[in-house]
Amino acid sequence: MSNPRAPCLFFLICAAVMTTTLAQTFYPSRIILRGHSATSFLTNVANPSPIGVSITVINNTDVIPAPRCDGQNSTETWVTSLVPLQNVNAYVFTLSLNQTPCTQNVTNCCTDVPCFVQTLQISACVNNTSIATLLVEAEIYSNTTFSGTISGNATLIPVQAYQPLGPCPCNLTAGVCDVRCCCDTDCNSNMTGLFNGFCYTGIFGGNVTPPFDQLCSVQTINRSPDWYPFLCVQSSLNNSPFLGYFYQGSIAPSIQSVSFSLVSPSVPSAISGFYKQGDAIMNPTGNNQYFTIPQQSTIGGCENNAPVAYLQDFNATCVTTLSTCSSILNPDLNQSAIGGIVFTNAQDQNISLDQYLTYTGPALPQPIPCGNVILSADYTFYWQANYLILINVTVLMAQVNLTNQGAQLTQRFTATFLNGSRSSASLSGNPGYQVGKPVIAANGSSTPVIRTEINLWKPVSNNICSSTTPVLFGQNSFSGCLLNLNELNCTQLRNTVITHLRALVPADFIAMRGNSKTNDLGEWVQIFYEEPNITCIGNCGAESLTCLNVPANMNIQIMTAVIGAVEGIFQEEILAAKISFSTVTVDCISNCTLSLPVSTSVQFISVPAQPPAMITRFQLNATDYDCEKNEVCWQQLAYPMTQYYTGEPHYLTLAKGMILVFFFIVSSVLGGPWNRIRKAWNNNTF
Repeated sequence: MSNPRAPCLFFLICAAVMTTTLAQTFYPSRIILRGHSATSFLTNVANPSPIGVSITVINNTDVIPAPRCDGQNSTETWVTSLVPLQNVNAYVFTLSLNQTPCTQNVTNCCTDVPCFVQTLQISACVNNTSIATLLVEAEIYSNTTFSGTISGNATLIPVQAYQPLGPCPCNLTAGVCDVRCCCDTDCNSNMTGLFNGFCYTGIFGGNVTPPFDQLCSVQTINRSPDWYPFLCVQSSLNNSPFLGYFYQGSIAPSIQSVSFSLVSPSVPSAISGFYKQGDAIMNPTGNNQYFTIPQQSTIGGCENNAPVAYLQDFNATCVTTLSTCSSILNPDLNQSAIGGIVFTNAQDQNISLDQYLTYTGPALPQPIPCGNVILSADYTFYWQANYLILINVTVLMAQVNLTNQGAQLTQRFTATFLNGSRSSASLSGNPGYQVGKPVIAANGSSTPVIRTEINLWKPVSNNICSSTTPVLFGQNSFSGCLLNLNELNCTQLRNTVITHLRALVPADFIAMRGNSKTNDLGEWVQIFYEEPNITCIGNCGAESLTCLNVPANMNIQIMTAVIGAVEGIFQEEILAAKISFSTVTVDCISNCTLSLPVSTSVQFISVPAQPPAMITRFQLNATDYDCEKNEVCWQQLAYPMTQYYTGEPHYLTLAKGMILVFFFIVSSVLGGPWNRIRKAWNNNTF
């Protein structure tokens, strides 16, 4: 078979460089060409005179003639071009084929003999004087410019998903019978008979599907256990687990081309208003507008127009450095959402902005009024199935005036999704509390009580007490921040601090369970407050310089107990709650203007629901079978079926244990003893 890469035109172009006093030269100065074109650079050309090109065909390559400038710049076969380079004293010289040199009728593209051979001398001339020469040799073969149809036998490579690429690995020599290679097609029957009993085995000998261990047919070959017939596999050898070979029993579908283009998320239908978790909630104004709330971005800042994802809660605290009022984040309170009606509850209060607005620069010559600014916005989305019912927004607004440079405004935005109607409330467990869920509190002296939350300070980047976070069940926490104060005397200082701390727990009751009903006071326990002693006793005259008994820490202690289990999961409830305060001494010269460090902490104390049983003297001394004092615990040998295992209900573990016992009995029956009885029965030994 002829070589498909055999060339068709042989060009031999030898370039010899002749240097002048200016050292002009072609680079490279000699080219061996087997393609359609060649390129060289004429360097060190500083003469402004025009440069010409002369082509001379050399018939006798034994003697290279002197450079000439009386030739032409092109022939019937070749075309030249000389283009100057910018900002460089050089030219680009290109030699290209003008026509196909192989003019004969070629039916086979792959001939071994070149169809055209020629040697050229290229001279660069200035004023009919050669300044540099280039010698080029080329061989052009027929396949260099062949555009016809290739004919001949082609080697067909089978699809590797179904056929091995090397069905006979021991066939190492083409056209020759390899000894001991019984799969070699070059071996006739007489040759194979010489080594028929000594052929290569396994994959190297062409057996790409040796029997695997799970086949029932290998039981007689290998020493298999008695239970092997019960678990072996009846299968064809073509269905092999070996790597590189695939089962041919079915036709595999064609592999579609994989596109790596970014697929934009689907937009929910504006007509139906149906969503699935993670979909962006749509605004019915058209043009695929989203319902947006300011949220934190992945790089740390806050985006003003961030879409809200369906069934994904978030709590965003945004700290914005203000130079003008236009930098304030203002969500659109008039926007609506497909599938839900928006109810806005705006609270315009005359509150202290110390926890929301801080300054780091000098005073401005004139305050900048910003009007009503949204300090916090709490969105509650009520949903059912895959659509929204309504949206409730609680907004806290206040008048903000920028009095100093470097103002930093802290704003809080939350989104909570609740299942059901507007009257339904989120649960923290059913019935007991779940670890990590908010602790539920309430206000009121009669039913139904008003639900609320117990909070802790959550400091922001400047450590100012401007944000809070709810107390989560079962998670002990400690947090602190700086409280900016500007009071006239110590009495006002103590009252202001205790007011800020008590505002974190605006509740009288705490829910015993995660699903306590607001209309049943029996499911709530009262919170015990241990009020701090903020009355000056003793040397009160010293309070002109030092403030005594200033509350600086609020400690929340919650007692919990395990009251039972539901489907093997322990249920916990709250038995009691106590709030106490710790006081410090604060230096206060003239007016009490300072940043006071305050802290809050919560501690969950687990107590047994019933007093533990008395331990006898024998149990104190006999520790051989105590699982807590020994590495080997015989009582927990069947651990999933004992009372210590609480991962799933007891009836499920009992059923699974009985299934295991059944399989053990079946394997024993089908094992060795019954096989011996069956063989003895067949041999009529009874």
